[in-house]
Amino acid sequence: MTRHLASVLAAALGCILVTISCTHTRKTASYAGDIPTTVESQLASGAPIYAQTCATSACHGTQGEGIRSASGFKVWPLVGDEFQSRHPNAQVVFDVIRSGGERNLLALTDQQIYDAIAYELNQNQITLDSPLTADNAHATFGGKMSGQAQGGLFPPADNAILIEPPPMRELPIAAQNERLRIQVDQIAHASAIGKDNGTFLILVLAFSDLDDQALTLSPDHLKLSTLSGELLQPQAINIHSAIEKFHERIINPQRGTVGLVVFTLSTRADFNQLIYDDGVGDRIALALKP
Repeated sequence: MTRHLASVLAAALGCILVTISCTHTRKTASYAGDIPTTVESQLASGAPIYAQTCATSACHGTQGEGIRSASGFKVWPLVGDEFQSRHPNAQVVFDVIRSGGERNLLALTDQQIYDAIAYELNQNQITLDSPLTADNAHATFGGKMSGQAQGGLFPPADNAILIEPPPMRELPIAAQNERLRIQVDQIAHASAIGKDNGTFLILVLAFSDLDDQALTLSPDHLKLSTLSGELLQPQAINIHSAIEKFHERIINPQRGTVGLVVFTLSTRADFNQLIYDDGVGDRIALALKP
């Protein structure tokens, strides 16, 4: 990775802690030598990151066992059935981690996060056939990880009532220009979020910086088009998610951010494209339906 986006170390790696096609060849945002050449070298790279930023007494416990509260977990574990059932694939783990704003998280490149996740999967007795990267994380799973995020929301939100979505494109959905890549990792529909009732579209979006300059991202630049051409803005609805709401943030080369956005729909199927346009040349559109 490497500067892709792409599954926490935050809610399970917590403290560290179209697809519209492009008209140009896809960048991977990887520098030479950034991606480990073997699984063994990746595990060696990921082990100290995992130990120093995740499996500590201040985060998820020294064995990654989580921190319990009277009613369950105050901080979710990094190993075992709880972790695996809450994260269907490695990209969801990445998304939880990359959405966080802790300094030690922001200091890591995207590929370093994938390296730490590879080590975490190894601690869960999940064997990798090749090094974990942004290109294969969505299809990397094992144990009780189901591999399927289509139509769901992971890790689960305890204040959202999910409903069956209309036909959608298969995830992940990605598009990019020369500077910015956007990937839709999760799409869910809800009939209620907290005390708000209606029809809601929930998206988990991964952004990555593809060139050598820092980018400022903002939800003000994000719109959802309806079938009639209306442009909807993200809503400030309080959804309980381990993935942070998308908010303004500067991302640096080789790094990205992940955020959750909620749109209010008039009907369950009244949406078309996700559009990001900052007005200075970074316009990207992603078709969400087949």
